[in-house]
Amino acid sequence: MTKLGLSNRVWQILLGFTLLRLILAFITPLTPQEAYYWSWSRALDWSYFDHPPMATWLIWVTTHLFGQTIFGIKAASVLYYLGTYIIWGKLVQEIFKDDRLTCWVMLALNTTIIYELYGFVISPDSPLLMFWSLTIFLIWRVAKTGSVKYWYLAGVAMGLTWLSKYSGIFLVPSVFLFLLLSRENRRWLATPHPYLASLVAVVVFSPVLFWNASHEWVSLAFQGSRRVSSMDGWGLRFFGELIGSQMFMLTPFFFGFLIWGIVRVIPNVLKKPFSTGELLLFASGGVLLPFFVLVSFKTLVKMNWLVPAYWAWLILFLKYYLAENRSLRVLKTGLASALIFFGIGLAVILIPNVPLGDGNTWSGWKKTAARVDEILQRENDANSKAFVFSTNYKVSSLLRFYLPGQPETFAQNVFGEGALQFDYWKSPNELRGRTGILVVDDRREYRFKQDKIAPYFDSMEMIADLTFENFGQHTRRIRVFRCENYHGLAAY
Repeated sequence: MTKLGLSNRVWQILLGFTLLRLILAFITPLTPQEAYYWSWSRALDWSYFDHPPMATWLIWVTTHLFGQTIFGIKAASVLYYLGTYIIWGKLVQEIFKDDRLTCWVMLALNTTIIYELYGFVISPDSPLLMFWSLTIFLIWRVAKTGSVKYWYLAGVAMGLTWLSKYSGIFLVPSVFLFLLLSRENRRWLATPHPYLASLVAVVVFSPVLFWNASHEWVSLAFQGSRRVSSMDGWGLRFFGELIGSQMFMLTPFFFGFLIWGIVRVIPNVLKKPFSTGELLLFASGGVLLPFFVLVSFKTLVKMNWLVPAYWAWLILFLKYYLAENRSLRVLKTGLASALIFFGIGLAVILIPNVPLGDGNTWSGWKKTAARVDEILQRENDANSKAFVFSTNYKVSSLLRFYLPGQPETFAQNVFGEGALQFDYWKSPNELRGRTGILVVDDRREYRFKQDKIAPYFDSMEMIADLTFENFGQHTRRIRVFRCENYHGLAAY
């Protein structure tokens, strides 16, 4: 065993997959959402409209280390996932003291899409997973040692989880569930330490509270009450979509393995006592997973919302699978199938201009930005001080990244529609009298509303029409319009 309690074999697996993620961070394209989070790092703040700041804060660090590049952005996710897998390895080793199980856990979790994707695609889920796991690890240390200090360290970790993504709040009922289920640790509920640790978490989370208090609590309303008000009646449509998305994210084999574990292992919570570590793993996913399954009968549950839910249950199920001396051939075949599934998905992403309909979100933007830059150069030579905008904040973020010099761009707030974080940066009214260069994508999500935009300018003229295709199939059409003399928002 090494100093951190992990064997050389575990370190080889862990560092091998980290190297893979570094390579993928070099070669995979920038997604629109990554470009959006990167744009936040260009205006560093206590928090942001959509999410807390943790992902963006590390993007700021890694882009200052590695440059304002795709790798510089994605390196943040690689670092978060390296930390996550170290925590998982230590947690499994401390609970079960079984090097073979730890190796299987490292292999299994690394071959699921859900626990590989956000290791080279940065999102709030990347730090959420690391700090959620760290909190669970520190609660384990509370249970193992009885030391009060771990409650307060867990409070710090929980606050960092909340700084990562609002769904980190589900850690509170998860820890409470563990304390209720564990006879040995139920006594903590009668002490002040869990509650004082919660106050520590609130203090760590205070930058988000400060930002929201300064902005009429818009972020909490956006993620809370507005989502609740958008829910439909009960039905099976969204539940079916959840099953499909989670089968993709876990890969078919591990989705089936999860179902096996829910049927075979979870009932043991009631039939016979779990160990303390097993109860903690159960509690980690025991609130979030049932909650979002239930929500899926009312509204869409996005495929990444369950990122913190599965890992602890998969560890628990692997422990029982191996303890029952079941066929390793099945497990090895499943791992191989999961790797193949992941490899096929990765190959599709790497094919230039792959025709996936609206599913291809990344192709064409570098070439488009080069064309827009040519147009800007002509306009600036004519002293028009042109600005670039689009019909969607994601497109605006991609354009900002790929344009030479990475100048500020604008989104649908130019013509009076809400543009999330863009609404809290430069006011469009400061652009009055200038020429707008409008970039329009043909995907349904970004549909062009010329009648909505035209009243804000004297005239609109299409000046470029770019098409992208592969395998003889259409991939994307991007049009560029010159919009003369912006009027501003005041008159509308």
